[in-house]
Amino acid sequence: MTKNDDWHPKTVSLCRHCAKDPELKALVESDLRDGVCGVCGSSASRVYNPERFAEARNLIRALTRFHFSEPDYNPDEGGTSIHNILLEDPNPIVETAKPGPHAKAFIHRITWEDGMYPDPDMGIRLYAGEEPNLEQLLNFSIPETVSSFRRLGERLKQENFHAVENAMEKLVARIEADIEFEVTEDSLWYRGRIGVARDRLGMPHGEVVRVATPYKGTAIGARLPPDATAGRTNREGVSVLYLASEVETALAEIRPHPGHLISMGGFRAGKNLRVARFDLPIRSFSSSDDRLDLFTIIYHIDWLLRFPIIPEERHRYAVTQLLSDILIRRGFEGIAYRSSVGTGINLCVFDPSRFAFDESASAVKQVEQLHYTFSDVDMHD
Repeated sequence: MTKNDDWHPKTVSLCRHCAKDPELKALVESDLRDGVCGVCGSSASRVYNPERFAEARNLIRALTRFHFSEPDYNPDEGGTSIHNILLEDPNPIVETAKPGPHAKAFIHRITWEDGMYPDPDMGIRLYAGEEPNLEQLLNFSIPETVSSFRRLGERLKQENFHAVENAMEKLVARIEADIEFEVTEDSLWYRGRIGVARDRLGMPHGEVVRVATPYKGTAIGARLPPDATAGRTNREGVSVLYLASEVETALAEIRPHPGHLISMGGFRAGKNLRVARFDLPIRSFSSSDDRLDLFTIIYHIDWLLRFPIIPEERHRYAVTQLLSDILIRRGFEGIAYRSSVGTGINLCVFDPSRFAFDESASAVKQVEQLHYTFSDVDMHD
């Protein structure tokens, strides 16, 4: 058996135990071969095919670009190094490295192998480099990047919808092939409404209990246009149907309070629907900078669709409302995006008649308690 320190640098890769990010772990597990892990230094557990390491390298670079800004890891910009942020400091991509001889080869394969500055359509750049006029550029983490979608949102603070439509249509055309998703005929989705049609005391089993009848049919369906309020994907007076893939997500999305009774209803798709889906994996976009730029746009759309908006900031819906207008124009029948309050998927259906109420899924739920999670907010730049 080859000793761990006898492996050639080209056989250094990553084992499934050291891959922390779920997409990276799935990639590693998809093609396990003999080799040595550059993180833990072990060859006892097989590693991702070293001959295909380019795919793992690009995904690790893309994840690095997602979670970190260049000033975090570029020493010339006051940062540490790729070695530090990936192998020495706790991070969401790989486990912290154990002492061994292969960490240097692992970082070399990630940072330098096949070129530090690949063409935008051939690989992922960790370092932005310089413009011809020697102006230093910087890569910022994807959540912090000012994408073309965010720029359209800024324009809508100063300009009307019609002035921004052409730019939004060009943006959608760039991502259209990636966001296409099908909601299958007869699939069951859920919708909640605070309150019930009837609440009373009864004695169904010889003892007094609370008995409630949920809202059903049109009473729990989409509001008609005169009563439709503005939402993430619709302007005031435009009727759409908001649904969720899971009961728990549908309950959480209506933001109930403890003690509330909630009517739960099921809705089934009457046909296959062409839907725009924005909760996409980064792995599908990790082959090149050009692809990662598209992911940045899609990620920012998904983030804004699921980000909790307080009532006094509903103007932030303007850009996603315009996005919906363009998607309808291009033949999409709805939008799917991640929920910020549940584990499921939210679905906005542009034509509520595409779904039919399914009484078999009707139920009444009572809210027992809520759980809040808090985070610190910086108080200085």
